[in-house]
Amino acid sequence: MITILGGTFAFLHPGHKELLKAAVQTGNRVVVGLTTDEYLEENKRYGKVPYEERRRRVAEYLESLGAEFEIVPLTSREGNSMTGKEYDCIVVSRETYSRAEKINGARKRNGLEPMRILVVPYVIAEDLFPISSTRIIEGEIDEDGRRIKPVRIAVATGNSLKVEAVKTVFSSFMSNISVEQNSEFNTEENQPMGDQVIELAYERAIFSLKDYDYSVGIEAGLFRNRFNDTYYDVHCAVVIDRNGELTTGFSSGFQVPESLVREVKRGLDLSSAFEKHQGTAGIGAREGLVGFLSDERVLRSDLIAESIRNALIPRMKPLLP
Repeated sequence: MITILGGTFAFLHPGHKELLKAAVQTGNRVVVGLTTDEYLEENKRYGKVPYEERRRRVAEYLESLGAEFEIVPLTSREGNSMTGKEYDCIVVSRETYSRAEKINGARKRNGLEPMRILVVPYVIAEDLFPISSTRIIEGEIDEDGRRIKPVRIAVATGNSLKVEAVKTVFSSFMSNISVEQNSEFNTEENQPMGDQVIELAYERAIFSLKDYDYSVGIEAGLFRNRFNDTYYDVHCAVVIDRNGELTTGFSSGFQVPESLVREVKRGLDLSSAFEKHQGTAGIGAREGLVGFLSDERVLRSDLIAESIRNALIPRMKPLLP
């Protein structure tokens, strides 16, 4: 039986290697359709890496895996994938999954068995976007996925704690970032509660997205525990990227004293409620209520950073379709 895959392989980057490795691991003989120079001239933007050089790179990598393989010229998008009788499996990325389904539809119409579709997850660059030849050619990342151009991140907030938390968390993933604060967002809510917290975090992120790589909205508010009618202070972070993908994360929650909850229900925000009871202003821009209650064992900046980190977790391991 034969496993097939096709591509340009202008750069043999980590994403390409995962595709080739997955094909070899099927245990079948591997046939790689490699786009010709003529096809690239008409259909692609991948520069002038000659066919023979691309073929050599792919062959050397497959040889290093001990594969039984053949590399054939690919002069059209589908090649002979719709008619090859011995083809048992096709290896694709999430981006090309729908194309494989169409190929299988054509095989059925041709009286052939559909191929098993093996979808290989994207390999993520350090900026948490997929590695691609296009991005390498455009000079955004190098062949190993390291960011060349700064990752531009916007934060809709007037609170420097949130800005610093974004810098801290994103710089733990990415070596080259630029964080810009947008203080123009205004909210009519004194102290959001429940779903309002998530909605405002989302609105903040949308407000500042524009042409940035990422926009981050962070909001804190009270969530009710209906089993004992207590309220917890929780931070929510919403991260939206340039492709419109949205991910959300929450911090740990801590129980808020009932005396402060009563003041919030009367219309004060949590910092103002604390000031009324303790005579100390601006705690939300410093250690936070959690810092006061925990004798600074936990700080508000810790909870903000936790929510941002948790919002980035789904981006670390892309899901299959």
